[in-house]
Amino acid sequence: MADFLFGKFMIIKIEKNIADMKIGILGTRSHCFSRVLDRYKVEYSKIEIDEIDKSYDFIFESGVYKIIPEDILSLPTYGIVGIHESPLPEGKGHAPIQWAVLNGRKNLTITLYRLNRGVDSGQIINQHNVAILKEDTLTELNRKRESGISECFKVFLDEIISGHMVLRDQSGKGSYHKRRDLNSCELDLEEKLGDLWDNIRICDNEKYPAWFRIGNKKITLRYEVTELEDI
Repeated sequence: MADFLFGKFMIIKIEKNIADMKIGILGTRSHCFSRVLDRYKVEYSKIEIDEIDKSYDFIFESGVYKIIPEDILSLPTYGIVGIHESPLPEGKGHAPIQWAVLNGRKNLTITLYRLNRGVDSGQIINQHNVAILKEDTLTELNRKRESGISECFKVFLDEIISGHMVLRDQSGKGSYHKRRDLNSCELDLEEKLGDLWDNIRICDNEKYPAWFRIGNKKITLRYEVTELEDI
C-alpha cells in the first residue's frame, strides 16, 4: 500500500482487486452499503465490532452508536470507513438530521470518512448532498439519508475499483451537536404554528413524538403529511 501526500490530500494506491478483498459491513444502516455491493457483485460479510480483525481489507459502517476502540480501528488494511450526515467538521456528534433542519440547512450532507480515535474527526473521502424540502418529515429525510449514503458510497466504490483512495483533512470551523431526547420534542405554545413546523417534523411519531403542556397535562402531537385534495 503506497501513500502519496499532496498538501492536505493523501492518495492511497490500492493494488488489490476488489474481487479479492475481504469486506465487512456493520451498523443499523449497513444495508445502504449492501445494496451497492450487491449491484457490483462484490462479496462481503455482515459483522459485529468484535469480529473485526487484520484479515479484513475494508470495514464500512453506518448506524453504529458506540465508540469503536482505537486498537480495532487500525486492524483492517485500509481502515474503517464510516458515515456522518453533516458537512464535517461542522455538525459532529448527535442527531445530524434534526440539527440540519433546525439550523435551516438547505441540504443534508452525507460525509464518507475514515474513522480515527476522535469523534467524527477522520479524513474525508467523499461528500454528497440531498435537498431538504420544507414538507420533508423525519421519515422522508431518513429515506433521503439512506439513498444519499448509497450514492456517496457508490462513488467511493468506483474509486476503489480504479485503484486508489483519496483522503483529505477536515478544514474549516467545527461544531458539535448535543444529543436530543424526549424533552427536546416539547413545543413552545407561545410560537406560531407555522414557526413550529420544523420542531414538529423532526420528531419521531412513535419513539419521540412532539408534545406540549396545558396546565399540568402533557399533550402528545402526532403528524401526517398528505397531498392536498382538489378543493
